[in-house]
Amino acid sequence: MSPERFSPYPPKLPYKFLTPQEADHFLTHGWLKVPNAIMPEYIDAWMADFWVRTGYDEHDKTTWKDEYLHLPHHRQVRHDQFCPEAWNKISDICGGEARIDPERERWIGDNFIANFGSEARSKSQFENSPKEKKGWHFDNDWYRHFLDSSGTALTIVHCFTDIPPHGGGTWLCEDGIARVIQHLYDHPKGLDPALTTSNVCDNIVKSCEDFTSVVAKRGDVFILHGLLPHVASFNHLHYARVITNPHVTLREPYNLNRPDDDYSLLEQVILRGLDRHSVPEYKPTRERMYWYPRNWTFKEAKVRDELEAMITAAKAKGLDENAVDSIWLKGEQARIDFDERNGLLLPVNEEAGLELRQHKL
Repeated sequence: MSPERFSPYPPKLPYKFLTPQEADHFLTHGWLKVPNAIMPEYIDAWMADFWVRTGYDEHDKTTWKDEYLHLPHHRQVRHDQFCPEAWNKISDICGGEARIDPERERWIGDNFIANFGSEARSKSQFENSPKEKKGWHFDNDWYRHFLDSSGTALTIVHCFTDIPPHGGGTWLCEDGIARVIQHLYDHPKGLDPALTTSNVCDNIVKSCEDFTSVVAKRGDVFILHGLLPHVASFNHLHYARVITNPHVTLREPYNLNRPDDDYSLLEQVILRGLDRHSVPEYKPTRERMYWYPRNWTFKEAKVRDELEAMITAAKAKGLDENAVDSIWLKGEQARIDFDERNGLLLPVNEEAGLELRQHKL
């Protein structure tokens, strides 16, 4: 192999918080598990009104109308406050906290993703192969995606419940990440969310072989490279699997041609996928574009009903509206802050439109 074409492997050390084994695992597999990393007080407080918000009876599965639910935010805290140990490892993976955006995706909330399964699903056969699943993707609903884009540098899975085998844990396609990287390198015009990304991943996964399913305990955190293809799996155990799925955004695009070789682990994964030391020739051929997050629309539509249910539940306990912990009841400034943190002041991508209905499994 010529000096111009080699993978920076093993990862550069030392890191402040990652062990050599963790750094190697992330570089090799594209993800890292941090056990028992979420501060338990947030799990307890945020899950306390989970069933009120869904409108389902925890003890009567006949009331579990939908198999799959995305809920909106009512609370947000800083990511480093929510899971300090995991955040430290995230910072190492990103090349240091200074490279991370100070506001966008730095606030973590109770926008739960619940996978309940169903009685019929519990009697069906497990998936023969994750290749058969539709909807493989890497997360991005708000910007034009190039090889060096870092808007969703990391996808995070915060586990609010245990996730046993066959219990709805996210499928990860480990050998798909190099194929995604190569596709983005070969298409410098980039991918626009909702128009091309999903089809690309579904086609890529058909030729892949290395799959992992998330299996977890309550409080575990999974850190995924932003270009790692993943997809929701079926819950065959008919229980409430609850996660959140935030991201980490960087201040600047990746630098894939660093003269000092000070590549982050994120950048090393990309270079390894290309079997390159650097890619000085890569340049996006279209303008970088950023839009209103199209998936927020169907979540926001649920806020009013959830608030009414939370207020009703509080009154049933002899409390008033002030006892309900929700940003939507904290005044105009709380809403302005939320909009700014979550990109809700950006223009709508008229071509892609907005997601008015939640997608199905």
